[in-house]
Amino acid sequence: MKRRALLAGIGAGAFAVSCTDPRHTIKFGISTPSDLTHNGVYVWADAFTRVLNEAGLDTELFPNSSIGGERERIMQVRMGLLEVNATGGDEVNRWSPLAAAGAHPFLIDTYDHMDRLLTDTPYIEGISKDFEQHGFRLADFVYTGSMVGLFTRGKPVRTMDDLRQLRLRVLSAADLDLLNAWKVRGVQVAWEEVAQALQTGMVDAYLNPPNIAPLFGHGAVLDYFTDLRMGPASRMIVISEHWYETLASNQRETVEKAIAAGRTANRLWTNTVEERDREKLKKTGIEFIALTNEERREWIEASKAIPAGRWETTEASAQFRKWIKETEETQS
Repeated sequence: MKRRALLAGIGAGAFAVSCTDPRHTIKFGISTPSDLTHNGVYVWADAFTRVLNEAGLDTELFPNSSIGGERERIMQVRMGLLEVNATGGDEVNRWSPLAAAGAHPFLIDTYDHMDRLLTDTPYIEGISKDFEQHGFRLADFVYTGSMVGLFTRGKPVRTMDDLRQLRLRVLSAADLDLLNAWKVRGVQVAWEEVAQALQTGMVDAYLNPPNIAPLFGHGAVLDYFTDLRMGPASRMIVISEHWYETLASNQRETVEKAIAAGRTANRLWTNTVEERDREKLKKTGIEFIALTNEERREWIEASKAIPAGRWETTEASAQFRKWIKETEETQS
């Protein structure tokens, strides 16, 4: 508390000077490359850091998991060693029943629907309140590409039976629930090890937006992308509660402006991503497979068998689905 009072007293000018010391640099960790064309997380992070740097809050971005993998970075955030981080739900949903309730596939059909959920309901605020008691808060959801689909090697997939001949890369307990509902085989593999797992044949497929395979150089070991449109491809931007509590009110305002700038830049990027993703897949040698509504319905119906997650509550699930219904596009 003394530290917080001191910062509030000396104001933004002196804080800007202190941030020139590497010990006080605001660190931002992401798992993906510095690529403004193909990486939506980097687009968000670049806009965010520019606003902070222009305000004198010295900020440095660390791409490609250079300061730790997913688990290491979130622990650094909780301890106050890393100020800002882009993370997946697999790492943090355990601390928020509301975030866990949002992890089910085929609930949100478009990014416009997702935007309405984020802006017209207290969804972010609710998740952030859950997170804060664990040492961090939620700043935003950042979109990472077109809607989530299925990458496969060796075999094109249109039906569940097609996928059941392959091994799907999974990671979390929620992924295992999906495997059981779909009745497919899977292998738990950390993201940093996926390329090797594909090369050795340990896995044959993974779920992700279509820009991910080209972004990580997986084109040589993948052949097809099935456009399941399971839901928005997104990651969470979280910030350290310990760090946030040290900021004076005007510095917090700057952080909020930086978050808004990140969201604006990311949404503009997302508006052009679908056509670009398909073109990139073509250049990489990965065939794009579009499903008919009837073909996609099989995947939707199978996914209804996915049980409530370990971290969900009945109340959180009901609230989330109520917000989903309220923010659906009004049919004329």
